[in-house]
Amino acid sequence: MTKLETATHVAVIALCCLAGGLLIEQRFFSTADDGESPSRSLVGREVKLPGADWQSAPVSILLQISSTCDYCNESMPFYKQLMATREAQGAKVPVIVVSHDAVDVMRKHLADQQVAVDKVLHSRMDQLGTMTPTIYVVDSNGRVKRAFVGELDASGEKQVLSIVERGRV
Repeated sequence: MTKLETATHVAVIALCCLAGGLLIEQRFFSTADDGESPSRSLVGREVKLPGADWQSAPVSILLQISSTCDYCNESMPFYKQLMATREAQGAKVPVIVVSHDAVDVMRKHLADQQVAVDKVLHSRMDQLGTMTPTIYVVDSNGRVKRAFVGELDASGEKQVLSIVERGRV
C-alpha cells in the first residue's frame, strides 16, 4: 500500500469517527435551545384566532391539523373518539379545528373521516408554531393551558380525553 492510500484510509476512518460522534451527541445529548419541550414552550401563550370564541366555555380544544399530514390522518380515530367523549359529557367543551387548508377542504376531509367538530378555521398559526398535529387546551381568556405536539401515544390520548370529560384542565 502506498503512502497516499494509507493517508486516504486514515482520513476516511477519522471522518467516519467524527460523523459517528456527532450523530451520537445529537441523538443522545442535545436538548432544545431553551431547554423546554415544544409543548411546554406553548403553555401560557395567547391564541389570537379570528372566529374563535374562547369565552364560551372554561376550556376549548383546538386541533391544529392538515388534510395532508400523515400523523393527523392516523389520529383521526382518536379525534372521532374525542368527539364521542365530548358528546357523552354534560360539560360541552368546544372543539375547533385550525388548518392551513381551505375551510371547505378541511370540512370535507373531516366529514369523510366522520369527525364532526364545532368549527373549522383557516390560519397558518404562525404565532404558536406550525407543527401538525398539535392539540391545544385553551382557557376562556385565550391562553394555552396544555399543548400536545405530534401524534399522541395512549397516555397523551388519555390526558386529553380526561380534560374533555371534566370540562377543565
